[in-house]
Amino acid sequence: MNTALSHSISVQHHHHQQYPSYHYLVSQPQSLEANRAYPLVLFLHGRGEIGGNIKQLLDFGPNAYLQKAHLDAICISPHIPEGRSAWAVHELISLLDEIEQQFNIDPQRIYLTGLSMGGFGVANLALAQPQRFAALSVLAAGDPNRLAPWSLKLPARPICDELYQRLNALPIHLAHGLKDEVIPAEFSIELADKLSLLPRQAPLHSTWYPQHAHNIWDDVYASQSFWCWLLEQANSQAQRPAASQLDPKLFIGDYGNQQDYVSIELHPQQGLRLLCKDLQDNELSFQLYPVAEDLLFCEIGCLRLIHQPQGPTQLALTRLTLLDKFDLNAAD
Repeated sequence: MNTALSHSISVQHHHHQQYPSYHYLVSQPQSLEANRAYPLVLFLHGRGEIGGNIKQLLDFGPNAYLQKAHLDAICISPHIPEGRSAWAVHELISLLDEIEQQFNIDPQRIYLTGLSMGGFGVANLALAQPQRFAALSVLAAGDPNRLAPWSLKLPARPICDELYQRLNALPIHLAHGLKDEVIPAEFSIELADKLSLLPRQAPLHSTWYPQHAHNIWDDVYASQSFWCWLLEQANSQAQRPAASQLDPKLFIGDYGNQQDYVSIELHPQQGLRLLCKDLQDNELSFQLYPVAEDLLFCEIGCLRLIHQPQGPTQLALTRLTLLDKFDLNAAD
């Protein structure tokens, strides 16, 4: 594949648990120093780049910048194939594990950035393993947990403090076009407002583009100052979480009440699944992937289990009101 100034670019393929996962672009300095650890940038594309030729990613994110300038980093750009519709957090985690084994990566300088659907993806990845990263940049996206199409007739609540406190030590950059009609700017503005009220120990930067619609990424990723800010961040306390060995049976059950509820079931072949209905009362089923002792992910967001010393276990469905675990078959 063509080189981008001082970087060489190749296509590689990731397998997750022996199953095909993502093809991805690797953009690396042409002359890697054997004894030097390099920063790593993980870039996630948007919905418009699903399927087709992976070479289209050369025009996005760090790959576009590398066509005119140099980044002293290894850049990874996975590609969602046709037939899939969202980023799978558990596969991204295993991809990062593989990259850290393949290359000499500086563990204190691993960066996340994504646009639109990719912005939701990097935000969820940061929520899953916040201690692993040095900085997070979310463009034209915002809070990923506004997206769940639950039929539950309970009011959405503000972004949950407890969930986003996971990011208090992570430098964050948010940007959005105020004329965006694809993903409303409110998604990012609300997230920025909530993060600013938390007891943060790291910088929070937000940029609103008053005349831009959805595509702000061409301008952001073309900016030298953006890349300088990102690569200046470092996490001296960075650590790679140990592989989770969670018992899936801890999660199964019904949550809500007799009239309005969701269920988590364990299938012999498919594993954990979330069963619910959409706003038109159609039945939905999503595969769930535990990534922490209290956190699961599916393609539409994160779910948290809250174990109380007294009272029922509660399930926080993205932004929705907490649901108490109950026995669906018990008499009223």
